[in-house]
Amino acid sequence: MGRKLIDDINKYTSSNSILVHSATKGLIRLYCPFTVTVIESVDSFMVWEEVEVVNVKVSKELKLIYIIGNKGYYHYHFSIQV
Repeated sequence: MGRKLIDDINKYTSSNSILVHSATKGLIRLYCPFTVTVIESVDSFMVWEEVEVVNVKVSKELKLIYIIGNKGYYHYHFSIQV
């Protein structure tokens, strides 16, 4: 992906929140920090453990990254409960 595309995405997104669609609440914005549940073991996190996302980023491949502690993890290792 080109730098221009990432710059355009960053114009409309924020590193301190994400938009989530809930079946019961519709589209909502979650602000950091928010809690996620581990659904696939990654690093030292175990399945069903709850961890706090302190920031969100987008990778060069346009994948959502959760910043937990000081490290980044792909979003698909986690589940959001709203």
